[in-house]
Amino acid sequence: MDLGPYADLPNVLKFSPPFPPTIDRSGLISQLGNMPPFPKELEIERGNSWNFDGVTITEISWNTGWGPRTQALLLVPEGTTGPLPGALFLHSHDDVKEFGKEKIVEGAGPLPEELMWVRRDHYGDRAPANELAKRGFAVLAFDCFLWGSRRFPIENMPERLKEIAGTSSYETLAVMHESIVVSKYLSMFGATLAGLLNFDDRVALAVAQTLPEISESISAIGLSGGGCRAIYLHATSPQLRATVSIGAMATYESMVDKHIAPHSWMFFPTGLAQVSDWPGVAALGSPQSLYVQFCANDQLFTQAGMLDADNMLKEVHQDYSSDTYPVRHSFTTEMQEDAFDWMRDHV
Repeated sequence: MDLGPYADLPNVLKFSPPFPPTIDRSGLISQLGNMPPFPKELEIERGNSWNFDGVTITEISWNTGWGPRTQALLLVPEGTTGPLPGALFLHSHDDVKEFGKEKIVEGAGPLPEELMWVRRDHYGDRAPANELAKRGFAVLAFDCFLWGSRRFPIENMPERLKEIAGTSSYETLAVMHESIVVSKYLSMFGATLAGLLNFDDRVALAVAQTLPEISESISAIGLSGGGCRAIYLHATSPQLRATVSIGAMATYESMVDKHIAPHSWMFFPTGLAQVSDWPGVAALGSPQSLYVQFCANDQLFTQAGMLDADNMLKEVHQDYSSDTYPVRHSFTTEMQEDAFDWMRDHV
């Protein structure tokens, strides 16, 4: 047990995440801590466009109001005209921060060979954003806070991290930087990683709503850390038509034993578990459609915790469905086909 000699700590601190939650959508946004003002001017800019394997890819960037501009890629089926159902494709965490959108998009600059394991092990050895676009969606894949164009450069990371880690590897230092440095700053600022990621994702949704390629029907989809972000976006954005979350759902209590360390701070904003269990956060998005895919052999969650969360959502969410697959933590080609079919049925 990770708490070892302090296994009694949850009991003495009366750890008991409520379900249903004791907050609503607006209460969740407040619970996620201090956030920057929402940008009045998105300052959207378009770059180059090109075709790749039946998909037209366009470079897009925008201003979030703080930090570097967000770099994104818009994917649509080649030769299409008029608005299409939109999809925000939220990239996964993977302990890989130098790249974000490139994990899920092919034809816009390859991942380095040493990082191709992300696509191979987590995405069925293909680029799922391209596959979704081929099925008639306008897909917006973008970097979020701490990843890709929104990452911290290595020169801004404290030398202390290199001393502790004994390496200058960017990805090793970036993971430590998130937990050891950024989390301290956010705590001091009264902010949370979950809140800033949700802010970036809500700005991306606002951008999507302005793009002529995208209709009024906009969905969100993501695996793992992207699945976590999809849950927050589902809970805070009634403008979304539908949401798919993959490999990111279980009860908080089931994570306490051995599954805290494998997850990012985005799952655990300070104080959230006092007002809602994790399935309760997803329930705040009802009645907008939600589809959750579970990995039965997921090394990041317990089977009991996933099953309990599934049953809780079935009990309270008005438009919820789920499937479980006999795989480890991943978004396999079979899962992708099921998810994309579900999205097509919910535009």
